[in-house]
Amino acid sequence: MRKSGLVIMLATVLLGGLAPLFVTVDEVGADELTGTEMRPDRITVSCQYPSASGAADTQFMFDVSLMYQLTDLDPLMGEYDTGRLQSRTFTFELTAPEGWDVFVAESSWKLDQRIKAMSLRALGVPTNIVVVASAPWWENIQPGEYPITLKVISDSTTDTLNLKAVVSAWYGIDATTADQRLNAKTTAGNPAEVSLKVVNTGSAVLDKVSVSSSRPAGIANEQWIVRFEPNAVKGLAPGEEQQVKVSITPPDSAISGDYYVTLTLDTEPALSDIEPALEVRVSVVTRTQWIVVGVAIVILSFGALMYAFYVLRQR
Repeated sequence: MRKSGLVIMLATVLLGGLAPLFVTVDEVGADELTGTEMRPDRITVSCQYPSASGAADTQFMFDVSLMYQLTDLDPLMGEYDTGRLQSRTFTFELTAPEGWDVFVAESSWKLDQRIKAMSLRALGVPTNIVVVASAPWWENIQPGEYPITLKVISDSTTDTLNLKAVVSAWYGIDATTADQRLNAKTTAGNPAEVSLKVVNTGSAVLDKVSVSSSRPAGIANEQWIVRFEPNAVKGLAPGEEQQVKVSITPPDSAISGDYYVTLTLDTEPALSDIEPALEVRVSVVTRTQWIVVGVAIVILSFGALMYAFYVLRQR
């Protein structure tokens, strides 16, 4: 009995001492995840194309890669190192020029969901996000390079990425009449005056703005005269407004009716969008003196007819 009791005691001591050696991988991982001590780590932020260019109204997008990994990873264990399950939460800080709208999105397909932070595990594989930047184009910002900075922060590791949005010149123009009316009235051989208001809606100076016209089709087409004062506007700055006086003269032989004159604006440099055009309706009416002559002829004709009846009746 004493021998059997001693054997049982020795077996218990041996099994108790070896028990810590038989721990599953899952148990080790659980200890790592629930423990308070974190292993050394590093976050790396990179972008294959850190510079993007476009017009002021472009939505600039940068594909950014986040790599979170351990710095003491045992190469012999590799992917079996359960420390790779360690996770941290990273916050995003963006800086951009005043007035710019910048944010981080999960992907270019989810731009309606802006994210401020992201939880990453130290797996050593890249996680992709998108940085989106929009310029205040309505302020006619100048062409040039605009810096954008992304800072990825946790309580132990931080990395910074510098991006650049290159705003190219946008050439735009808007044209309308001063009184917002696209019609004029005149008589044959007399000019109709139209005041054209031209505004530079782009982000760069327009060296030259000129107006051309297509004359009405129909009778005496070649005799229509369209003049501009001045012939060209030079050095029109962004947001600046100038007026061009347009004189449209129908030929003396033009008959009464409505005619259309198309005014097209040309610029140097060429516009980034289509060239604006205005169609002005010119109503040619009969001169008052001819109305008087017509009424007089009718009256005289009626009087002559009445006199003829009177003479015949006397006979």
